[in-house]
Amino acid sequence: MDPRPTEKLGTIPNVRTASGVSLYLAVFAVASALLISALLVWGLKGRDHFGSFSLNGDADFYRDFAGRTVSEIQDQELFYHNIGGSVASARKADIIFLGPSFVSYALDRKMLRQFEAAHNRHVYNMSFIGIRGGEFSRRIITQWNIEAPLWVINADDQFIHFFSRSLDLTLGPATTAIPATRHFRLRGFMSVAARNLRWRLEDYISYSRTEDGSANGIYRSIATGDATIEVNPRYMGDNNKEIPFDRSRNCHADPKTIEIARQYLKDIGGRAVLTLVPHSQYCPAQAYELAKALGIEILVPPADSDEVARV
Repeated sequence: MDPRPTEKLGTIPNVRTASGVSLYLAVFAVASALLISALLVWGLKGRDHFGSFSLNGDADFYRDFAGRTVSEIQDQELFYHNIGGSVASARKADIIFLGPSFVSYALDRKMLRQFEAAHNRHVYNMSFIGIRGGEFSRRIITQWNIEAPLWVINADDQFIHFFSRSLDLTLGPATTAIPATRHFRLRGFMSVAARNLRWRLEDYISYSRTEDGSANGIYRSIATGDATIEVNPRYMGDNNKEIPFDRSRNCHADPKTIEIARQYLKDIGGRAVLTLVPHSQYCPAQAYELAKALGIEILVPPADSDEVARV
């Protein structure tokens, strides 16, 4: 008696099982591909970067500083890893402002756009929330070949000088290394997407509880770098107190700062003008000394006058 036919029959279930698994895997792969494709189309179509928020339907603005539980910043990843259109817009600028968020509070957006129209010059605000040192900006400028004819630099020395090698982020009492500088570009894309999805989830939870669907956080313009700082109730508030200034503060431009500044200006190219936005701890003396050492112009608005001090 030949046992081989029985052996062959015994293999048929295994063949069917393997065929079923292959079909399941194929269906799963196709379904996953369709789901990922749909997610990518939703996340990218009509948006600056994956999952970005427009401001009341204006896609030129994206949500930059937000978080209903923990505050986070988006533009650091966008600029440092060249995600979205912000870097491309900065490349088109004739004049670029550099500095911390003081710069955004000091600039009158309406007047800047009027200046643009009158003089046919594009002005870009490349200041960053919580970043006092200029090394972060220098890396972005040199890495992505941003070549502005004129740079206006806020030469502030609060905590650390703009012309330093610091890559610190300071929000409130906390100081940490700037997250975007600690990973590669692919991780940057992932961080941007995850942050937007997290904000959307927070918005959904908030809306389900309170029916509050209003725009949350500070938004930033892709084309100009302008930030919607007017959402801060203290900005231009009628009951704002006068800022006290320590006029006896003795400060000087450190030789190391001057050395870093010279190399900084060489690295970014173009021409530069220094300025200094007044605040309770600002010290113009060091900024004037720095400008003199560098041989460049400085424009400093006095704390108690509408006139501009110029050297």
